[in-house]
Amino acid sequence: MPFGRLLAEPARLPTTHLYFVNAMAAQLGRWWRRAPIRSLGANCFVHGDAMVLIRRDKPRIIREALHWPGRLAYLIDDDVAAGMNSPYLPQDYRDRFARFEHDFHRPLLERADLVLTSSRALAQELRDHPAHGARRVRAEIRRIDPFWPSAPADQAHYRALAGGAPLRIVHLGSGSHQAALEAIAPQVAALLDRHPHAQFTYFAARPVDAMLEAHPRARRVETKTWPEYRRWLSRHRFHLALYPLMPDRFDRARSINKLIEHALVGAVGVYPEDWAPTAMIAGNAILAPSDPFAWGEALEDAVARQGALAEMAAGAATQLAARDYAGSQRRVWHEFLGLEAA
Repeated sequence: MPFGRLLAEPARLPTTHLYFVNAMAAQLGRWWRRAPIRSLGANCFVHGDAMVLIRRDKPRIIREALHWPGRLAYLIDDDVAAGMNSPYLPQDYRDRFARFEHDFHRPLLERADLVLTSSRALAQELRDHPAHGARRVRAEIRRIDPFWPSAPADQAHYRALAGGAPLRIVHLGSGSHQAALEAIAPQVAALLDRHPHAQFTYFAARPVDAMLEAHPRARRVETKTWPEYRRWLSRHRFHLALYPLMPDRFDRARSINKLIEHALVGAVGVYPEDWAPTAMIAGNAILAPSDPFAWGEALEDAVARQGALAEMAAGAATQLAARDYAGSQRRVWHEFLGLEAA
């Protein structure tokens, strides 16, 4: 997600909205109303003897979670151990992951009664190597998908393509996606040169490629806060969305969130052919090589399919909308927190 300082001192995290607050809002207490679930921190919630920690919180809150006398659920949406060793992440990301892994992640995995992960790959990694050096792990490990309350976009923005309107291509990525964006950037710049009707929009705090930065039909958008980013998605529509991933464990443990974001902007996604979540929208995604440096031909193929994109986008939106993300989350949280079903 293209917003900055996700590893800095936490406010309420995007992860917290996507995996807890959006689905459980009706039962979450606010300063102006009482409700069954109490916020202990920005990303920490309590009901009865059960506590939920989403990713991280202030050190004081995490220490309270580690010493919580009741049941603890810990949700993590990154392969922390892989992140601290990934050669494709910026050094400050790796350093923060390393500190978090040592200070809190391993102890939380040891302490938790339930560990929730955002992808099958991460769940399997934790099962195979339960704590990355922790002394013991007794938690059940389950996968959970994100929930966006917004509906997928319709396909009205495709109608103008036949009349020569620009083909709008986007990369919705944050700093942790920079290496993969850098890998495809020269290929995207060359694609724009070959196709004067194509435009490319991408998120980055600083230039990632000289040719792309200088290209008249490439637009770099500064990173945004989470509320700004959600509003930005609701106002923009695209035809193709690129999601290259580096061939390492950290990138391959990513959630299905980008599939949903691409549907929110009405775009057909282009993904690595070996990234498992694309099976969810089989037949309605464009598959590219695992190696992002070899995406040139796949990008050309994506542009050549211009006439089929609207139908593919509609198909992907239908496939994604058929899943009850909110209901699945609520069942998990109601069971763990001991709440009556709404």
